[in-house]
Order: sequence, then structure tokens, then C-alpha cells
Amino acid sequence: MRLLLGEHTLDCTNRTAVMGILNVSDDSPIGASIVPTTSALDRAIELRAAGAEIVDIGAVSTASGSRALQTQEEIDRVCPVIEAVATEGIATSVDTWNPAVAREAAEAGVHLLNDVSGFTKPEMVAVAGELGLACAVMHMRGEPARHYEVDQSYEDIATEVRTFLLERAEALDAAGAGQVWLDPGFEFGKLLPDNLALFGGLRQLVATERPVLISASRKGFLAELLGHEKRQDVSGLLEATIAFNTLAAYEGVHVVRVHDVEPVAQALAVVNDVRAHLAS
Repeated sequence: MRLLLGEHTLDCTNRTAVMGILNVSDDSPIGASIVPTTSALDRAIELRAAGAEIVDIGAVSTASGSRALQTQEEIDRVCPVIEAVATEGIATSVDTWNPAVAREAAEAGVHLLNDVSGFTKPEMVAVAGELGLACAVMHMRGEPARHYEVDQSYEDIATEVRTFLLERAEALDAAGAGQVWLDPGFEFGKLLPDNLALFGGLRQLVATERPVLISASRKGFLAELLGHEKRQDVSGLLEATIAFNTLAAYEGVHVVRVHDVEPVAQALAVVNDVRAHLAS
């Protein structure tokens, strides 16, 4: 599987790449991940050196009750950073569901639109199609930062998520977007058993022959697996993140999006070598 990001091509045949999170928000449950915009380029370079092949830049938290940003404030936070990071020769994505921000990010040189709302806004589909940009489509019921206010009952979550993602991918294809990635949306509007069932459907998602991205870094369901409440500030979340992403890599996902790039990249180096050996 080759991932096509403008002038960047990542070969993810029998290997999983790391997407590093570059958080230029001022409102995040993982406070240590927040970077001032003035230091963002340095952090992006550090993430690349640590093993990130893509840097995902975002300014709006999706945590419950997080502060909403005005469009211009989001643009002012992410676009100068995107331009600086892309100029440095690093593949970039923008974590936004705002069409105006997506358009400005494209002007700044972004390579991938990462929309946690699943490109359900026709305006987001239009921007992606008009500019031919690669897109990451995520599954989520409800709206960002309010996804726990919606019904969370599923009859067959893996099938529902896969169907939704493929329908959105086909809409983006028809609009003229670039390569479409699929993200099952771990944690977003999903209870612990749902997340585990969703993991069980990863191989079927990979079998669609579209790039598969997962973002489970330091998520609350990992805290639950460790015996804690659903929180993002308990001990052991780094180790849980490494374990979960290692398992996902062995299931064949193409990209993992994480806060802690270096330890995850080191763990995946082992998985990638094993997968390559078994495939040879």
C-alpha cells in the first residue's frame, strides 16, 4: 500500500507508519502535548527525528466540553505552522472539520485533510474535491466535543463503521478528492465493548484496500482496560498506547496517530520487521 500525499509517497506495504500529533490548541486533556505556535516547527522537526513520517497539526480539542474556536483563530493557529512544517519537507495533515480552515490549510501547503466528523459537511467534500487533496475520514456519531451526548448503542459496530466510511469515501472519490483514508474512530461515541469490537473488525477494514489510520493514543478506553475510570491522565497510558498500536499494526493498519512518537516508533520497528520477514 502506497500512501499518496502530494509530493510525498509513503510505502506502507507490510509496515505501519507513525503520524505525530502537533497540538497547537490551548485546550486539551493531554496538557503535555500542547505546543505554542512559536515552538511548533521545532516540535515538528523533533517528531520527524523521533520517527514520525507525517505530522498532524490541529488547534481544536475534541474533548467533551472543550472550547470552540472562531474560524479565524483556528486559521491563525494552524496555517502558519502548516506552511513552516511543509516547507521543511515534512508531510503534513490538518485536524479540522471546518471547510474554511481546510481551504486555508491547503493554501498553506497541507497534504492531508483529517476530518473527525467524517466529511459529512458537503462543503468539506467540495474543498477536498476541488483541490484534489488526500482525506482521512473518521467515524463518529454526533459532533466533535459532544459525541457522548448521542445514542451509543450498536448492533454490529464493525459493520456500521465500515459501511459509513466506505460511503463517505465513495462520495469523496466522486467529488475528485485524492486518496481517501479510513479511520474507525476509536473512543468517539463508543463504550469499551464497542472499542474492542471495533478492533476486531480492523482486518476487514484493511481488506477494503484503502489506507487505514487509527488514533487511539492515550484514549479513555485504554484507561478502562487498565482498571481505571475513563480518563486521560492516569498512569500506564503510555504503555497501553504502545500495546494497542502494536496490536493494530500487526492487524495491518497503515498509520497510527500518536502523541508519544519515539516509543511507539521503536515498538513498531519490531512489528514491521516481523511482518516483512513473514511476507518474504
